[in-house]
Amino acid sequence: MTARGRIVFDGQDILTLASATLRKIRGNHISMIFQEPMSCLNPAMTLGRQIVEPLELHQKIRGGAARRAGIELLARVGISDPAARFDAYPHEISGGMRQRVMIAMAIACRPKALIADEPTTALDVTIQAQILALLAELQRDAGMAILFITHDMAVVSQVAHHVTVMRHGAAVESGETAHVLFSPRHEYTRTLLNCVPRFTDDVEASPTELERHRADSTARPTH
Repeated sequence: MTARGRIVFDGQDILTLASATLRKIRGNHISMIFQEPMSCLNPAMTLGRQIVEPLELHQKIRGGAARRAGIELLARVGISDPAARFDAYPHEISGGMRQRVMIAMAIACRPKALIADEPTTALDVTIQAQILALLAELQRDAGMAILFITHDMAVVSQVAHHVTVMRHGAAVESGETAHVLFSPRHEYTRTLLNCVPRFTDDVEASPTELERHRADSTARPTH
């Protein structure tokens, strides 16, 4: 199957750009948090070395300045004793901390767009809430657009302003989150919503209530 379409970023169709130009965009203007923190970090490199790599490549920050910037990033994502963790290896920290390190790597160059691929998968609910709040804070402070990829409709209801439901690589439904979740048009969307655990059927939320919840929430991703 041949991929068709356009990906427009800053007025440019990035699918038409040369490899050298794309390398200047990846990790710099567009960054990504990958799904699996347990395997996405290089086990042979320290956390600090992996965090400062995009800074060295794109921002030309090196040496002591790069180390200070890396430690500040670790502190920003809530890593305790960031100076010590800077020299640690991935196997020396927990899965939740690895996820935070990946976020630090992704935001190092203050990208305009952040792709978060299942960033809370396999995390317990407490760490999941912390990660979602952290992403919301970073998005608000840096003004990033966030494309949040997830199968968890409960998370979607917390973080998204606009949602697109995909099936077999094709969009089957798209719209404002409240409308899609409370008035789904496609059978697949309804099936996904039926998979969300419910503790009671006595009280049903309304789209207005969801909007109020989103307004009170600190999460600001776009999908």
